[in-house]
Amino acid sequence: MSKVVDQETLKHVLAHYRCSIDNSTVSPLGNGLINSTYLVRNINANFVLQRINKNVFKKPKQVVDNAELINNHLLNKQQQNHYSLTPIWQVSTIDESAMVIDSHGEYWRAIQYIPNCFTVEEVATTDQARQVATSFAQFTSALSDFSATSLAETIPEFHNLSIRISHLRAVIQTDPKQRLSQCQELVDFCLSQQVFIDKVDQLIQQLPIQVTHNDTKINNLLFCAKSNEPLAVIDLDTCMPGYLMHDFGDMVRTCCSNLPEDSTDLAKMNVRFDIYSALAEGYTKAFGVKMSELEQQSLVVGAQLLPFMIGVRFLTDYLDGDNYFHTDHENHNLDRAKNQINLYRLLHENEQKLNELTFTNVDSLV
Repeated sequence: MSKVVDQETLKHVLAHYRCSIDNSTVSPLGNGLINSTYLVRNINANFVLQRINKNVFKKPKQVVDNAELINNHLLNKQQQNHYSLTPIWQVSTIDESAMVIDSHGEYWRAIQYIPNCFTVEEVATTDQARQVATSFAQFTSALSDFSATSLAETIPEFHNLSIRISHLRAVIQTDPKQRLSQCQELVDFCLSQQVFIDKVDQLIQQLPIQVTHNDTKINNLLFCAKSNEPLAVIDLDTCMPGYLMHDFGDMVRTCCSNLPEDSTDLAKMNVRFDIYSALAEGYTKAFGVKMSELEQQSLVVGAQLLPFMIGVRFLTDYLDGDNYFHTDHENHNLDRAKNQINLYRLLHENEQKLNELTFTNVDSLV
């Protein structure tokens, strides 16, 4: 989906928030691969404007409704001094609607803008890694008494590895863009990981369901400019029923490689084990006794699962013609797939070390 928006569409959407295109500035915000997000600066107010990708979120209203349910629960926890971060609210239109539908059938919403904050694009230090893990653990821990099943699955089977493998097999059969020959070796490797796939399937039959964020990158935290401490968890679009290993695994995926996820210099890739250790410490400490023993054991599986699963997803999207993720060049999704599958290889080969680091941190809390 293109990030370019025509002026007439912006004029129509902004009018629903008492804004004019003539007295507002609209600039791209962030580098998300799914939705298109903009910062609107206006003499009356600043806010975040977002076009929800309806190809990904088939029922955009579910995204908005889930966020409201979560924020209301977090506000209650905050008032009880059981949650130290700040909920970020959605902004209603002039007719008290949560969304705007433009003339192209695209869905838009506005989100509260918090001044004097900043985001960080990548983890540079162990202290930052600990902050990331602690914040996302606090978020999920505060929701541990919220009924996860009351949330809509905004992307059904989002972290279902077997389903993701089935999607890959299906697109291999049709090869709609005639790209299979360019990645056959990578496809074969993914399909050869059945032992790991079965291990994941068996584990999820036993794990308790939690409300998980499912996109636990450091740039989904807002940091206070004065204190340099995390202020809020943002981007709740993929908050759904899930398992703790999903959120922990996504932190490992996005924090522990020394390379960006689309880097092609894979010979230089390594795992930053000091960052991993800080993530494990921050996550388990923030949860404390709310994390079961089985959930603790699942974290190492999650650390391998998320790079593997996103690698499969990038590969599937590449074969299918790049319909899901934003891409900057023809082989962008293939580059991402190779990168993430290589990270999975490295983590899989070092599973024993991951266990040692994880349970050293867990044992220190006993």
